[in-house]
Amino acid sequence: MTVLPLILSIAAFLSLGLSTDAHHRRRFGAGPTAGRRRALRSAGWVGLGAAFVPAILAQGWVFGPILWVAAIMAGAAIAFLILNLVPDPRSRA
Repeated sequence: MTVLPLILSIAAFLSLGLSTDAHHRRRFGAGPTAGRRRALRSAGWVGLGAAFVPAILAQGWVFGPILWVAAIMAGAAIAFLILNLVPDPRSRA
């Protein structure tokens, strides 16, 4: 149960990252439409909020928020590395 907040945070930050023009264009070849940008941002923020619930269930009200913040920080770092260092699979020849 303690890994679920991390997974949700990674997915949330990947969604938030892909809502930007640069990352979306790098992965999909074109910038996001207004509707897709809104959907990705909404999914990102909902994911960050949803990560709070399993953190509280796993560690209680004393250490749950600490786990949540740690998962958010780790998720941001992992998403940053994925978006910036993992090459685009379409660019392989």
